[in-house]
Amino acid sequence: MAFSDQIAYLLKRAIPDALDPVVRRAVGSVIPRLGEGERYKIAYTGAFSSRVAADLLTFGRNQRLDGALILIDEDVLRAVYYEEGRVVGADSNVAFERFGRVLRRADAVDEATAELLVHLEETGGILTAAPMVPLETARFGLERRVWEVAASLFLIHRGHFLIVEGKPDLGALVKLDMNPMDLALEGLRRYDEWRNATSSTPRPQRPAPTSRPPEAPLAPATAAARAKAAKEDAVEEFLRQLRAER
Repeated sequence: MAFSDQIAYLLKRAIPDALDPVVRRAVGSVIPRLGEGERYKIAYTGAFSSRVAADLLTFGRNQRLDGALILIDEDVLRAVYYEEGRVVGADSNVAFERFGRVLRRADAVDEATAELLVHLEETGGILTAAPMVPLETARFGLERRVWEVAASLFLIHRGHFLIVEGKPDLGALVKLDMNPMDLALEGLRRYDEWRNATSSTPRPQRPAPTSRPPEAPLAPATAAARAKAAKEDAVEEFLRQLRAER
């Protein structure tokens, strides 16, 4: 076998076969198998650390990637999904990055609902968990999770990355459309806060992202209370103007 054939065999068959269990755990059927012999099409792989997190997040944008950036940190697996270079979703097997945990920290659901959502995601995937909450809450949770997964990459000391090609199939999930550069800038900002929190070192001046992590949707009772207060304020302002005109 010629040397070039050996390299082709290594890249197209041996490496994808060796990494198949890892990729399958990270992305499942979300990313199609476009490689030779119905293998995942692994375009790039290498060592990973927080120093290259921003570069890899924006690489997907620059290459207009359809696929997934997979991060491996010991037993932790995270995946960021791209369509035409825009981030459309993320997955993680970290307990506090589960959909239900993200919503619970934002007080968007109660503890019982959070536990149910975590159980559903762990047993049936996010496609099973997300429809259990209102659409607005699901969008918030999915988007907030992308921000948190992306920011976590800036705290990985030593790991590995894979870039797998193939348009992600997120089913009936709310489709996100997020700028990888904003995710990178927010990750750098959080890293600066963590690193300099206990020191007097000035934080680096970085460009501001054009978007920010979303705010939690108001619970119905809170929204109704605010609407009532706003209405009462408007009535009070109207009466004040009438009194002033007399």
